[in-house]
Amino acid sequence: MIVVDDGSTDGTPELVERAFAGDARVLVLRQPRNMGPSAARNAGFKAARGTWTALLDSDDLWRPDRLQRLLRHAHEAEFIADNLMAYDAAAGADAGPVYTGLSDGYLTMTDFLLPSAADRHDFGYLQPLVRTDFLRRHRIVYREDVRAGEDLLFNLRILAAGGRAYYVDEPLYIYTTPVGAISGLSSPHSRSTADTRPLIAALEQARSELWPRLTGDERQAFELRLADLRAKAPIGRFHRARAKGRYFDMIKLFLTEPVIQRRVVARLLRGTDSQPPSQGRLQQAAGGASRPRRNLDT
Repeated sequence: MIVVDDGSTDGTPELVERAFAGDARVLVLRQPRNMGPSAARNAGFKAARGTWTALLDSDDLWRPDRLQRLLRHAHEAEFIADNLMAYDAAAGADAGPVYTGLSDGYLTMTDFLLPSAADRHDFGYLQPLVRTDFLRRHRIVYREDVRAGEDLLFNLRILAAGGRAYYVDEPLYIYTTPVGAISGLSSPHSRSTADTRPLIAALEQARSELWPRLTGDERQAFELRLADLRAKAPIGRFHRARAKGRYFDMIKLFLTEPVIQRRVVARLLRGTDSQPPSQGRLQQAAGGASRPRRNLDT
């Protein structure tokens, strides 16, 4: 186990070193300063020695037998990921599996690229096990200049390099959402950003690099994802400001972004605010979310 401390001030590295002193299976790496999730993961990748490399963010959990159950499919893919169990930190409760109506099977680049809709899921958030030698052979790392949507970019690079991605429809990874589906409150542990501009720029670059090798469906999926990101970027910032109680930011977005103005006016005209908030949130939690509210929260 590799613990990467990204410039924290809460005593995490000292606690781990005391608890596992003399245990060669646990390695603590300290970043010189807070450099973001992508840089921290890359540091862990560089130090990894196992056949498979897997991620666990500090505010998330694994089911105890997650690795064992996923590695049953080790002969089938270079990338193995499972469903996510959404966790509402403020409510202290699971909010249901992120993905519904799915079964085990392979995922394509188009599956990863397409934005979420009523009839499809957004797989950009999957937290996979990946063959370590595959990552090194193809020099696949996280984009350190992207702090929102870095998982999507990483997963796309694996598919673009010819990696087979296998999905297991069991929620073995417990994912703490930035905004709770039950409470509607911001997670106290979340440090994700709502600024998707670096992600949009990175996706545009990836599209240009991969364009000659893409199928017609993949090209269309790229365009749909980019259009969706551009349209929803202000909405994501508005929701995150609301969850964190940043009312000045909400007012500023309302005054400067026509898409926010249209959404707010439409909501008021529909009278949806007359529904008790708790009821709506509980319905959302009971029904399950079509995608997690991570990074690209809209």
